[in-house]
Amino acid sequence: MARSARNNALSVRALGFDLQTLEIFLAVCRTGGMTAAARQTGLTQSAVSRQILSLEQRLGVWLFERDARPLKQTLAGQKLMRSAERLIAEAVALRAQMQSAMAGLIPQVRLGLIDSLSDPLVPLLIKSLRDRVEAVSVTTGFVAPLRERMLRRDLDAVISSDAFDDLDGFERFDLFRETFIVVAPKGLPPFGDEGEFRRFASTFPMIRSGASTGIAQRVEQHFRRLRLEVPHTFSCDTMESVLSLVASGLGWSVLTPVCLRKGISYMPEVQALPMPGAQFSRDIHLVVRRGEFDGFARQLAGACRRAIQKTYAPRLSAVAPWLGEAITVAKS
Repeated sequence: MARSARNNALSVRALGFDLQTLEIFLAVCRTGGMTAAARQTGLTQSAVSRQILSLEQRLGVWLFERDARPLKQTLAGQKLMRSAERLIAEAVALRAQMQSAMAGLIPQVRLGLIDSLSDPLVPLLIKSLRDRVEAVSVTTGFVAPLRERMLRRDLDAVISSDAFDDLDGFERFDLFRETFIVVAPKGLPPFGDEGEFRRFASTFPMIRSGASTGIAQRVEQHFRRLRLEVPHTFSCDTMESVLSLVASGLGWSVLTPVCLRKGISYMPEVQALPMPGAQFSRDIHLVVRRGEFDGFARQLAGACRRAIQKTYAPRLSAVAPWLGEAITVAKS
């Protein structure tokens, strides 16, 4: 105890103040007088005066204009008041964070995920995790920008097709795999074979997702493997825009089942068709920095898998029975 008191005295001399002194100083600022501040803090007027005088001596500045009634802060006093308010607020928040930690709560999670998963996955995750997290901030976007923000530590976790497997220091959780599908206007009959699809794809306008999206890159890679020349026509950055053009009968596209789930309102005018021949898919992962969040990351991954299993797959199966099988949820 004696050593702790001695260390505290040394820190006060080094800084010129402690939190208790700052609280007394703020009370004088708010009330405009030593006597009123004494009543507010439960101290005597002389004790408040001594604390303010000692604070001024340690800092080497006058904090109040003594001739003004009520007391008015000097320029130095105004600056200290703003800083003191911030420090006290941070100290109160720190106490709340420590209490949350004792209760097993995580103060905040900054989550990034690909746009095609934002609805309805985000509200489902927040509902399932609200007993573990006090606050969640969500960023949606393309794969590459999410990766950059994760590397800058602007995000704590990312859900995307990027497994970060080219980098050390990250922990990965497989969530699900989905097979790419053809999305076309209603009325187009299913393709009989790969040859029929190739003739269709090289003749009818294709509506591509934006060139910077992960889906667009995977689709173009697949076409190159097939040596399939698909004419360039329209390109849209959002899945909703792609589906709206398909629904308008302006062309067709290659997307994934979760993209279709996000644009489910377009289904009366749109149909999903299996892609004949060589199929291709993408894997979706949860990525966090190794050693952060401990068991919470595993809980988050489990919540994602359950949401996909219980919400996405049944709704897609209702659109077309085979669509539910186009999503395979990873095992824990």
